[in-house]
Amino acid sequence: MRLFQRWSRRPLAPWLLIAACLFSLGLWVQAASFSFASQLPERFFEEYGAVMLVIDPASGEIRAANRAAARFYGYSVEQLQQMRIQQINALDPADVDIERELARTENRNYFIFPHRLSSGEIRTVEVYSWPLLSDDGEQLLFSVIIDISGRQLVDAQLLDYTSRLETLAEQRYQHLLSSKQQHLQLMWLAFAIQLLVIALLVWNISQRRRAQKKLQEKTAILEGLLNSIPDLIFFKNKAGVYLGANARFAEFVGKPAKDIVGSTDFELFDAQQAKAFHLSDLQVLANQRPLRHEEWTRFPNGQRKLLDKIKAPLISQGEDFVGVLGISRDLTERHAHEERIRQLAYYDPLTHLPNRFLLHEQFIQLCQQLPPQQSLLGLAIIDLDHFKNINDALGHTHGDRLLIAVAERLQAQLQSRDRLARFGGDEYVLLLTEDGPEETARPQLEQRIEHLHRELERPFIIDQAEYLIGNSLGLTLCSAFDRGLNELIKEADIALYAAKEAGRGLWKRFHPSMQHQVEDRFLLEGELRKALELDQLRLYLQPKNNAQGQIYGCESLLRWAHPEKGLIPPDVFIPLAEETGLILQLGDWVLQQTLALAVRYPELEFAVNISPREFRNPDFVARIQSRLAASQANPERLTLEVTEGLLITDFQQSSERMLELQKLGIRFSIDDFGTGYSSLSYLKKLPINELKIDRSFVRGLPQDSSDALLVETMMAVAQHLELQVVAEGVETPEQREFLLSVGCTHHQGYLYGQPQPAQVFLDRYQTDQQ
Repeated sequence: MRLFQRWSRRPLAPWLLIAACLFSLGLWVQAASFSFASQLPERFFEEYGAVMLVIDPASGEIRAANRAAARFYGYSVEQLQQMRIQQINALDPADVDIERELARTENRNYFIFPHRLSSGEIRTVEVYSWPLLSDDGEQLLFSVIIDISGRQLVDAQLLDYTSRLETLAEQRYQHLLSSKQQHLQLMWLAFAIQLLVIALLVWNISQRRRAQKKLQEKTAILEGLLNSIPDLIFFKNKAGVYLGANARFAEFVGKPAKDIVGSTDFELFDAQQAKAFHLSDLQVLANQRPLRHEEWTRFPNGQRKLLDKIKAPLISQGEDFVGVLGISRDLTERHAHEERIRQLAYYDPLTHLPNRFLLHEQFIQLCQQLPPQQSLLGLAIIDLDHFKNINDALGHTHGDRLLIAVAERLQAQLQSRDRLARFGGDEYVLLLTEDGPEETARPQLEQRIEHLHRELERPFIIDQAEYLIGNSLGLTLCSAFDRGLNELIKEADIALYAAKEAGRGLWKRFHPSMQHQVEDRFLLEGELRKALELDQLRLYLQPKNNAQGQIYGCESLLRWAHPEKGLIPPDVFIPLAEETGLILQLGDWVLQQTLALAVRYPELEFAVNISPREFRNPDFVARIQSRLAASQANPERLTLEVTEGLLITDFQQSSERMLELQKLGIRFSIDDFGTGYSSLSYLKKLPINELKIDRSFVRGLPQDSSDALLVETMMAVAQHLELQVVAEGVETPEQREFLLSVGCTHHQGYLYGQPQPAQVFLDRYQTDQQ
């Protein structure tokens, strides 16, 4: 009873007024937009009588203070705005944390802190704070401070006054108790009923607020979940009116999500798109089943994207069909990756021509389309002659551009059913077709091949520079269409090899006899690999003579003593060895044998031919040095013969290797001089000691005036550069006399001696010396 009386007689009006103001202020702040200027109009902030501060929660800096705050704390507004809240709050940081935890436990929306005024006085205050977003997007706190220091004294006086009133009331109550017992019981009953009603109302309001809060939380979670999904999601009712959409769909439409709700497709998209969307909605509504398809869709910004669209029935909690749910996933990037993979899998990355895999599919399609015996299919392989020289001399960038130019020129000559592919390197593969029986179609197809061959011989213009490049072509024909692509490629490749063997720059059609030649070549390659192991190689020497006819040196030559085929000349197996890489082993064998002889005959000069593949091998210099060290031969008696083309291919590297070996005393000779580039520039720059005039210029001497003039010119160049000259292929006394007359005193040829087995030659040499 006393408790009830105390609360019923306590003067709550001032505090209820303050609470109402704070509650209204809080509602006003929460309802306002998240803008500092819009939340705190200057007039309200300055004229409102409550103490107000705007605080940075991270640093404690006081960003703004009103005049009421200045009056309360005893500082000017400018001074407060230069302070931190920690300078005003008298609690330690640990105690501040305790108060915040206590407020959370007691479910208070305010904090109680002791604040220090400028005079040093400590005042107890209640701090009410709300989050505030500045115009710059900075998160701040808007705080209202209420001084409650005097409330404790007022409460004590109020309690004393209440106590006296209660004593008087108690006496009055005892006096009236007997007469008003029944009335009091009724009052208690009414009071209990009121309390019950109030409790029920409070409980109902609390439950509704709790349910509303949970609903808001669930709605926020759902909205956050939907907005975090990268897919386009929307909901429509049966009438096609949008009920909701996520942020990605709003971005697609180009409008905020709140503006989409309540609209239809015809209000958001152009008529054609809206009609298509509406028709698919009707299909879902009619069938009440999901609908899925991929479609290229143009976004409002002009971009076209591939979307995987799914529309499904929208079902309520009561399992009622209420509308349409749409989900669209952007497949554009995946589609681009798939296209890239397909491009890499089926196309050449440089020329964008089909590769082997795609050509195989095209070949199958052609064979299915062409009538057997009434159409002719030709498969041609085109190889660019000496294309590596262009890459080495001009760089791979120019080489790649030339490959693209070749592809474009070939494509320009193709007919509708023809196909062109690039398997890699400098090889192109053509599928050509002609209608009619083979007898009439073959001449036409071969005429087209000849035309393509000539088209590629025309100059290519790249960056205003002209490039000429030859090509070799192998062709095979098929009219029954009962053979596979690999078989035809094999035959065309054999024909291509025959064209190269015939001198390059031409084309050959496959004949069955070529197959036997390839098989023989394959067997020969296998036997050559065993020749080293079975000691079938022989070293031959050919003399080199001076003006007096005396032997001053010799050239080492290789022969193959086959147990069944007899002595195989080098022009048969050396190209094969060069092509297969066996030349490295053969060259090393010749070098070792020659150095061993150089030790036994130190007065003779020994010349060894170095193939291009040997010279370009990375360990070429180290191998020469190693063999010299192992044999103890005099390097000054060793001459290495190389060709002009080899040196020009990589001038810088060639020069460096030659200089390194020249430091040991090794001499270098240009073999077959005059048949290659014959550039005075490289003769001057390269470390060369000797020129060997090719036998083709010596053969016509002295009758052929052109050969004579060329030889005289070569001698003049050599004398100017102080180079020794050796003439090859000297076979007659007339040739010898002419060469001596122009100053060429070193000769090699059948006039002085044919190549002989090394021991036979050395025995003859010793006999001549005796």
